[in-house]
Amino acid sequence: MMFEKREDYKIWRKKHNIRLWDVAKYINLSESSISRWENDMRDLPDWKVELYDRFIKEYEMRKANAN
Repeated sequence: MMFEKREDYKIWRKKHNIRLWDVAKYINLSESSISRWENDMRDLPDWKVELYDRFIKEYEMRKANAN
C-alpha cells in the first residue's frame, strides 16, 4: 500500500479533487466499494489496492508533466 492507512487514500483523493467515480472506473469497482474500503468498512484484494496505488502514481506523473 502506498499509504499506511486507508483513510490517507481518501484524504489524498479529496485534496486533489478526484471523484470516487474516477478511481472506481480505473479499478473496475463500484464507488460504494471504494468508499467502504476507504472508511475501513470492507476489505479489497491486494491487487485492487495496487491498482489504486497505480492510479495515484499515474495521476502524480501527469500532474508533474503538465507543469
